[in-house]
Amino acid sequence: MLLSSVGIVIVSVAVAIVVAAYSFARPRPLDPRAAALRIAAAAAALSVGSALMRLIGDRDVNVVAASFPADTTFVLSIGLMCVAMTMTRERLARSAAGATLLAGLTVATSSVLLPPDAARIVLLCTLALACGACATLALRNRALPRPPRIVVAVATVFYALHCATRALAYLTNGPDAVFGAAPFGVSTLAAALLANAGVAAAILLLFLPVARDATAASRAWTTLTIADWRLVVDAYGILRARELVSDLQIAVRHRDPEARNARHGISTTLQSPLQTLTTYLIYEYGWQPHEIALIDARTEQRAA
Repeated sequence: MLLSSVGIVIVSVAVAIVVAAYSFARPRPLDPRAAALRIAAAAAALSVGSALMRLIGDRDVNVVAASFPADTTFVLSIGLMCVAMTMTRERLARSAAGATLLAGLTVATSSVLLPPDAARIVLLCTLALACGACATLALRNRALPRPPRIVVAVATVFYALHCATRALAYLTNGPDAVFGAAPFGVSTLAAALLANAGVAAAILLLFLPVARDATAASRAWTTLTIADWRLVVDAYGILRARELVSDLQIAVRHRDPEARNARHGISTTLQSPLQTLTTYLIYEYGWQPHEIALIDARTEQRAA
């Protein structure tokens, strides 16, 4: 069981590191929604890993061996949600990432060095602070759509209250009073499931507009035309000019059946169409390099 927990930790943390590092290391800034979505997906991966380790702990005699990585991973997942809510401001996002690592290190160290009851108090306080920070950052982030921000804020505030109440019960009445102290009368597992369900719903709400925008971007149309039509007609004659347009339209339609004819050319959704067609036009249609130079490419956005 311990080996399974270690394996889940490695996989979950590796996924989170790769996704987060890719988002920070891009030379060009991502769209704020896309960046937040990627970091939130990494947080979800850690959260799922934490839940799996918790299930392992429930079946294992050595519960501490599984709960220690589960608790640490769960703290890191909430910290990454804080990072996701700050991706519109790079400096703040890096600060949130540093605070996330510090929180995870604090929980991991306390689990090893402190007695179980004291370590549990540290964990609950850390979770309460992280969830409260996540809710605040979600509400203050105006770059993201309002619905997912509200869902994240509600879910994390709920879990922050849950953890704060349990921590207070630990401090005042001891572990025996904790189970009746949680708000709304739910257990730790039920509270975690509710919070995770809320975050999952927020990720879905954030994914839908990002997916629509990505689809629209992939449907960017490029219009290829024979530029300076009058000059081309004077230089090559009307018959050759029309033949050039016909060759161009046929060549594009062989690769994009949904292409649409345009005045003196054709519109297509092919990626880099001019580069794709150059060799084809030369070898299949006998175009000369100076005729290839007559093609003008203009990209525009249209409804898919």
